[in-house]
Amino acid sequence: MKISIQQIKELRIKTGSGFMECKTALQKSNGDIKRAVDYLRTLGLYIASRKILRKTKFGRIFLYKDKNYGVLLELNSETDFVSNNDEFKNFGQEIVNYAGINKIFSLKSLNDIFNLKKISFISKVRENIVIRRIQYLTGGDYIDSYIHLGKIGVIISGKVLLESMNRYKEYFKNISMHIAASCPLYLSDQNIPKEILKREKNIQKKIAKKTGKNSHVLKSIVNGRMNKFKDKITLLRQNFILDPKIKISDFLSKNSIFINSFVRFQVGEHL
Repeated sequence: MKISIQQIKELRIKTGSGFMECKTALQKSNGDIKRAVDYLRTLGLYIASRKILRKTKFGRIFLYKDKNYGVLLELNSETDFVSNNDEFKNFGQEIVNYAGINKIFSLKSLNDIFNLKKISFISKVRENIVIRRIQYLTGGDYIDSYIHLGKIGVIISGKVLLESMNRYKEYFKNISMHIAASCPLYLSDQNIPKEILKREKNIQKKIAKKTGKNSHVLKSIVNGRMNKFKDKITLLRQNFILDPKIKISDFLSKNSIFINSFVRFQVGEHL
C-alpha cells in the first residue's frame, strides 16, 4: 500500500527512527502506526544487541543534588559526537534525577528501569550506550558539587561552624574545584588502604637501595618519598590550588570547615 509522508513524519516523531526505517515499518504494518512502532522496537532490540559489546570510552558526568544528597552518574558512548548530543545529555540527566529523587543507586535497577529507553536510543544513534557507574553522598551540614565541562564531576559533604557561615558556600565551591583539578584519591592518610601503602613502600625501598646508601639514610629516603606520595593522593595534604602556599587542611582549619567525604568522577578513567 502507498505510505504518505504524513504517516512517516508521525512515526518518526514517535520513535526517532530514520525516514527509510519508518517507511519500511509502515509498509510491513499496512500503514498501522501502532504495529509500525512495535516493528521498530523489535528492530531496535536487534540493532542494540549488535552494538552492546562495543567499547564506550566517551561520555558525560551527570549530577543530582538536593539538601541531603549528592549523586554522580557516568553515562558512556562510543564517540564524543553522541555524548555532546542534546538527547544524550537529557537522557543522562533523566537517569540521575530519577536515581536521586527515588534513592535508587543500584546499576542493575537503573538498567532495568531505563532498558527500553536505552535500547531505543542505541537504535537511533547506532552506538552502544552504557550506564557505567553511580555514586552518592549524604550526611553532614552541607552538600556541594562541581561539574567541569561535563567530563569531571565532584560532590563533597561537610560541616561548618557559625563563624564561617557567611562564606561557607564559596569555600565549599573552591574545595570542589580543587578536587576536580588536583584529583586526590583519598581524603586523609587514614583513608589510604594498607595494601596501597605497602606496595608503594616496597617500590620505594627497591629504588632507594640502588643508591648504595647505608640503612639509616635509606630509611630517611623512603620516608621522604612516602610523604610525597601521600601529599599527591590525599586531599588534606595537597597544596590548595587557589593558594599553593597552604595545605587544604590549613584552609579548612582556618575557615572552620570539616570535610566528611568526597566523590570525583572523570569520564573514561580506569577503563
